[in-house]
Amino acid sequence: MTLVTISMLVGTLLLTPVALSIPPMPTSPSCMLNGKGCPLPHWNPDWSLVNSTALMNANLSGFTPQHKWGFVTLDWQSGADQWLKADPADCDCEAHLIATCRELKAAGSVQRCSIYHNMELALEWLESERAVMDDAHVRAGWFLRYRNGSVYSHPRQVRPGMGPVLRQWFIDWRNPHAAAYFVDAITQATAVPGVDATFADDSIGVPDEHPEIGPALGLTAAELAAIQLATQRGEQALAKSLAAVNRTCWNCIDGVEGPMGGSWGMNTRPPPANPTACAAAMIELCRPERQHRGLFMSYNTGWNQSATTPLRHEQTVAAFLVTRPPLAFLGTSYGLGDATYDPLFTLDVGEPIGVCVEHPPGVFSRQWSHGVAALDCNTDTASLPFRHLPAAMWRTLD
Repeated sequence: MTLVTISMLVGTLLLTPVALSIPPMPTSPSCMLNGKGCPLPHWNPDWSLVNSTALMNANLSGFTPQHKWGFVTLDWQSGADQWLKADPADCDCEAHLIATCRELKAAGSVQRCSIYHNMELALEWLESERAVMDDAHVRAGWFLRYRNGSVYSHPRQVRPGMGPVLRQWFIDWRNPHAAAYFVDAITQATAVPGVDATFADDSIGVPDEHPEIGPALGLTAAELAAIQLATQRGEQALAKSLAAVNRTCWNCIDGVEGPMGGSWGMNTRPPPANPTACAAAMIELCRPERQHRGLFMSYNTGWNQSATTPLRHEQTVAAFLVTRPPLAFLGTSYGLGDATYDPLFTLDVGEPIGVCVEHPPGVFSRQWSHGVAALDCNTDTASLPFRHLPAAMWRTLD
């Protein structure tokens, strides 16, 4: 949760945040973080490039796309103009996101749709979580508390000055009953018709985005590490639970860092321009065993870069087509939308009739039914000899 929050003193004075040194885990137990790949749903392969695009929507007014997209994840802020109510007890964000997914899929605007949950926080505006945000569950140890037993709350508004103050409580995943409830509640909310996945936000766990929580609650580095470990174990349980009902999470497709990911990626970064690094990345992505896991390749919109940064979209699309497994998406959580829709997304590639081939050294290619996609790492050039789909197949509004 990165937007401005409202500070509140509850139970005791909030101490000045002091960074605590938390020993790193040798390997995260969460497939969302460790790059080993999560258990995946059994979805029929969809090789269409249009249907392999992916983006996040966080518009307060909702999501009304002018193009067809493959996979959209609706952030909790999406449609807040509709789900936010004057009384926090009446907020129905989960129901709104579910209904939006159904509407988008019924209209043919998206192929797959994801809703929102958070791995650190129970959020008052999510109905399944508000149901247990009460004194009884605080006393039962489901949420992080001050030493005097009162719950540690991190309240906020949707946007500063917008609507009521909403509670955010930190889940204590060390509590087995709390862990079981939140895994089940998220799974049940995601397993409804019209929804394919959830975004499991803040998957590293406290105190990653909330360094103040340790000193505020008097937690030791060892206690914080135990909470973080329990959070990530809960995520692994969630990934398995979702796959068991043929669902997944936005960051289960490839993992937040991925084998070659980045801190803003939640996916695998495309091979870089450097010839040696490019070839190494492609060799990794071309390993046969990679065809049995998910791929979420980042599409660079330049949202946090200078205007002169080469975006290398053709090279990215070529790398994606050469290496993609059956379950794969190309996109980003940042800056992608109708205004940045790339005509490359409309290439009519058909289906793969071969696998990645390196020949000559540093040149990687793959035969598709409508042509051969290739990336030459030696010259940082791409070959995409495909026709574009008719506009009627990728436009939703004219």
